[in-house]
Amino acid sequence: MRCVGVESGQSGRSTDGRRERWRGHKAARREEFVDAALRALAEHGPELRVEQVAREAGVTKPVLYRHFADKAGLQEAVHARGTHLLVTRLAPALDDSASPVDRIRGAVEGYLSLMEEQPNLYWFIRRTQPPGPAEQASGVEAGKTIIAATLTHAFDEYLFAFGVDDTAAAPMAHAIVGMVQNTTEWWVIDKSMPREEIAEQLIGYIWSLLEGVLRRHGVELDPTVPLSAPDIQATHSPAPTPTPTPTATVPEAPEAPEAPSEPEQATAAAGHGA
Repeated sequence: MRCVGVESGQSGRSTDGRRERWRGHKAARREEFVDAALRALAEHGPELRVEQVAREAGVTKPVLYRHFADKAGLQEAVHARGTHLLVTRLAPALDDSASPVDRIRGAVEGYLSLMEEQPNLYWFIRRTQPPGPAEQASGVEAGKTIIAATLTHAFDEYLFAFGVDDTAAAPMAHAIVGMVQNTTEWWVIDKSMPREEIAEQLIGYIWSLLEGVLRRHGVELDPTVPLSAPDIQATHSPAPTPTPTPTATVPEAPEAPEAPSEPEQATAAAGHGA
């Protein structure tokens, strides 16, 4: 029997390929289980139960725990999915080619639509917020940070381009985030007005705040005109100082000597007679 040798490099590449495929398979399965968790939350309310998630996924709990160390690991994955969904919905606010009001509308409507479609996901994330410093990096706090950063980016462009102190962008963005979050939580529970109406009110509040800051610095911005920061700078840059046209200098004519007075004339005549 003839033995065929396999080079170590080929064996290593085959092992790496299998390892990558297995890693990709595990990542895909985790995403499927997160999908099942979202369905369980939508059906049963904002409390995540592992047995409900396993049932939705069509597996047993031991199979589920092969992909998550414990329930906290599953919760963390659900938090990460919520953050991803939020970032996706806020994408229109980062469109530099859109008008100011369209960018605001994109952020507000994206947030409201997510809250309307996944209210139990929001309440679950809010209730399972990790304590301590980790709170800022996940869950609702992470979402607020993302929204504030998105709005700060948009406001920065307009304030800086118009020569307004752009340090106002971050405080203004965080103030808006608090207003939108509290209003949306009230709306999700109360449901006394349609989403379109609450969206228009929030858009109006946000625009009024931005417009007020600009007006205090003598700047008027049309909310419906798409205008990127470079365009604003070009439109509102100071006009160049005109160079004066050189002109020829004409020397002034010398003044005529004054006529001598009568005493001076008499003195001069006497001198000539002598």
